[in-house]
Amino acid sequence: MLTILLLTAGILLIFAFERTAVHMLTSSDARIRWVQKQRLLHPNAISLIRIPMGVLTAGLWCMGLQEVAIIWFSFWMITDITDGTLARKCDLATETGKWLDPLSDKCMYFPLLVSFSLTPPFPIPYIWLMVFLLLDTLGQASRHFLRKKSANYFGKVKTTLITILLAAVALNFIHDVGFLSAELFYLLTVSCTILAFLSIYCKVIPDNWYANTLTLANFLCGLAASYSIVFADAALLGFILIFAGQFFDLFDGRLARKFGSTRHAAAYDDIADATSFGLAIALLVAHHFDYSPLACTGALLYFASVVYRLIRFTRNRTSASDSTFEGLPSPAGALIVGASLLVTDLLQNATPFTESHELILSMSIVLLTSVLHVCHIRYLHFGRDIWPALPNFAKIFSFVLFLILLNLTFAYQDHGTTFKLFCFFIGWLYVFLGRARTPGPAQRQASSNVDTP
Repeated sequence: MLTILLLTAGILLIFAFERTAVHMLTSSDARIRWVQKQRLLHPNAISLIRIPMGVLTAGLWCMGLQEVAIIWFSFWMITDITDGTLARKCDLATETGKWLDPLSDKCMYFPLLVSFSLTPPFPIPYIWLMVFLLLDTLGQASRHFLRKKSANYFGKVKTTLITILLAAVALNFIHDVGFLSAELFYLLTVSCTILAFLSIYCKVIPDNWYANTLTLANFLCGLAASYSIVFADAALLGFILIFAGQFFDLFDGRLARKFGSTRHAAAYDDIADATSFGLAIALLVAHHFDYSPLACTGALLYFASVVYRLIRFTRNRTSASDSTFEGLPSPAGALIVGASLLVTDLLQNATPFTESHELILSMSIVLLTSVLHVCHIRYLHFGRDIWPALPNFAKIFSFVLFLILLNLTFAYQDHGTTFKLFCFFIGWLYVFLGRARTPGPAQRQASSNVDTP
């Protein structure tokens, strides 16, 4: 176990050193000009150097130098962040780099994936490994005949997640890590495969279908959550799906504003939100208390408040002058009510908290959230006001943490306390800290900058 801790600390130190060094190299115009003169520091040069390093890593692993291989692999994968930062801050981005950078990433992790697959016991299902490799290869090849060549967020998150997955597999080979179960490896591989598919999908579909795609994903999450809650009696699984729907809902509006959308996209978005953040949560409230009269009344009240809020938002959509919401956004309300229901279950195990106490407390939270939905308090729009202010690295890091949290919760549903508490605290944190102030010019400018998925 000490070896694993030392390796993890070493990787974190390399990452911290890289971020510090890149910040220093790009902290002034003079240093940026110096970087521009150094050919070896150009992003394309870094990508070219990285291409043979994957084979070398696999060679080190097969020679029995597992610890060296992990450090070597981590170092060169971290340089993928380096070349992207230098390309943006030093104005060194090129058309060649749009396909060379992702190619070098694949040359890094493909050899290690194949090498691991030949080393028993390999914890990743072979069928999913083959599908992932096929999709990733197709995605790279598509850059030579599709108009969209640069990596999108799905591709960047996939590369980060597959790097983490490979590191976890390597550590598990060195020392059997108890919490790294076969199911977790399976779920992480499936997540990487889905991201590889979405990366290709976003290159193929017309731009105006970006938003509809995410809206459909949100709607399907809502339907699946409703089914899980009512018919499978899986409240936590249903809430996880609702949480996943919030991920898709975060960007559909932003993409519609940047790339356009279809005629009825706004109506589709409202239906998806009403399903995921209204109907599914209302069913969770009613089902949680065995459809008692008080719980059903609270569920209907909550659903009505979500629908009313969506209707009011649609009616005022064209007259909105800034990047704020009137009333608590329905995704935040869903997070608060759903997480609060699940957290109150924990109180029964830790305190003399009876079912009647839980019912009264939960209905009070449902009533408060419903009032916040229909009130006139203005809240910041996360997708338009908060998200654009984050650096690209922080966005990718947030996506990866989001996916890891979902995978951990899916894999260990009997131990979902961390996920419940996380959702509980961020929901209430937004209620108190997400209130909007008068937007200034900087806020309005930031809200107009939209990211590609």
